[in-house]
Amino acid sequence: MELFTDTHKAELHERGYTLLPSVFSAEDMIALAANIERQQQAHEAQLREMGGTGGISRADEITFSDHLAERDPAIEAFARRPEFVAITNAVLGGDVDLYWNQSVFKMPEGAKEFPWHQDDAYTPVTPSPYLTLWLSLNGATVENGTVSVMPESHKQGLVEHTPSPIGLVCHDAADPDQGVAIEVPAGGIAAFWSTTMHKSGVNSSKGIRKAFILQYSKAPLALIATGEPVENQIALTRGGVPVKA
Repeated sequence: MELFTDTHKAELHERGYTLLPSVFSAEDMIALAANIERQQQAHEAQLREMGGTGGISRADEITFSDHLAERDPAIEAFARRPEFVAITNAVLGGDVDLYWNQSVFKMPEGAKEFPWHQDDAYTPVTPSPYLTLWLSLNGATVENGTVSVMPESHKQGLVEHTPSPIGLVCHDAADPDQGVAIEVPAGGIAAFWSTTMHKSGVNSSKGIRKAFILQYSKAPLALIATGEPVENQIALTRGGVPVKA
């Protein structure tokens, strides 16, 4: 059975997003979450030793841990799985890199959303857009703060963002149009472009909402600001063939 169908492609290109509700098993997600949590703990300990902070992370509400695949061979192996090769080859072509990866954990009974933004706004790159694969580790619902997207917003290209204490913002949370919430079962993926506006809601549940974000790009990728190549990416495929670690 084809993993990423013509329907998925049409939805991604027309709406800016699509849902793959069942990609990985519950066992896969339990194992991946355990590896991620070990890396999170190590990273937090390192930050404490250095006297640093977690950037826009808020320990009581939302935490981010980036470059997990670069720090853990098991997580890197997961990011190279055939499912990702199939999806990215269908969308991006045969030369693909893992550009960015991070965990995003929303704590229970948080009080704030993570604001509307486009991923491209944080670091504009070319070629754009790249592909965000928002993987739910334990089930993402409206109650626990799943991701919402703004349909067809990718067609606007990169829009103006304003800074806030919790990240860049491109759409007002008070606007009547708050897009579409995508509930993602554990092991499922919400796929959307780096120019698709998205946010995540408040976690009003009693448990942690766990997600792992993998962003794949066409290779080579360059910084728009300087024209310099983006370094230290993980090569996924060349000519459609998986690259060995």
